[in-house]
Amino acid sequence: MTTGEKIAALRKEQGMSQEALGEKLGLSRQAVSKWEADQAVPTMDNLMELSKLFGVPVDTLLRPDAELMPKAEDSDESWPGAENQPVRSGNRKWKIAAIAAAGLLCVSVVCSAVSLWRVLAMQKQIDTLRMQSGPSTIYYPDNTSAENSDLADWSENVTVDRENSENLLVTVSAVPRSMLDGETAKFVVRSGDQSWECDAEDNNGYSGKLSVPFVDTFSVYLTLTGTSGETRNILVTSEYDLEQRFSLNVMAGWESGGISSSFGKTSVSGNLQTLINSNDGEEIQPVSGRILLYQNGKQIKEQKITSLGKEFEGDTYYYTQVDWRDMEGTLSQFKVKVEITDNFDRTYTVDVD
Repeated sequence: MTTGEKIAALRKEQGMSQEALGEKLGLSRQAVSKWEADQAVPTMDNLMELSKLFGVPVDTLLRPDAELMPKAEDSDESWPGAENQPVRSGNRKWKIAAIAAAGLLCVSVVCSAVSLWRVLAMQKQIDTLRMQSGPSTIYYPDNTSAENSDLADWSENVTVDRENSENLLVTVSAVPRSMLDGETAKFVVRSGDQSWECDAEDNNGYSGKLSVPFVDTFSVYLTLTGTSGETRNILVTSEYDLEQRFSLNVMAGWESGGISSSFGKTSVSGNLQTLINSNDGEEIQPVSGRILLYQNGKQIKEQKITSLGKEFEGDTYYYTQVDWRDMEGTLSQFKVKVEITDNFDRTYTVDVD
């Protein structure tokens, strides 16, 4: 509400006319009318008088966002004239609302206490059932540390499975600090909600090999099961970033030339450079490559990569001269790609920049 609207509302609530309010303030009816129409703003002296007359703070009259309601009679705060004003019915409503809110709070506290008691009682019942159900499986949290207090010694190696190039071969051995008579052992590889396992051979410790799909991360556990059925899952190690580690990085670009178009015909001509890097050194190597030309998403030409340029700090450079000229079609219809195949028969395809 505006200041004028508040003055009009308070005046009407007091049952006064504009003329009567003007007489109390020593002003004309026209002056009050201009205030209420927001054509003029009362002076500070007049605002103080209005505050005393209506029993509201000056700030409430001036601020559009302030509620038009004086403070309760038991409030420590006051304003000029407040002590002479009756408490409005709105205050009583607020008191009733406050009492109701306090009652609801008490009920909420009691309900929370009852709920907590029920939860504690239920937890006690669950703990009792666990004690009665016999041995449980113990899961150790994943970590990347080579130090594991449950193992006296361990080793692990990951390579590409040469019998199945889409898998990784995990070779692992582990010697637990405590070994119980009659325990059976197996190794389990977990990746998210997937798992793979193999029996562990006992030879002064445990060893095993697992072929697992090409996942990016996994953890290896030694699972020991006693004669009473109790199972111990001991973390051996965790591996990360395997997809990047066991793959080739391939980049390709024009050293000279490229794609050009003129009079509705397109030519692809120049010296194309391909850079190949193996993250795992000698394990993953390129064995063949092709340069492919696509028009509107369909392959129309190809050329083998045959010329080895040089190798520098593990990076291999290939240079291939391409000369495809005067093809029907516009520049935007053509795309050149490089395809590299590694020694595990996996292919890597990249666009030529």
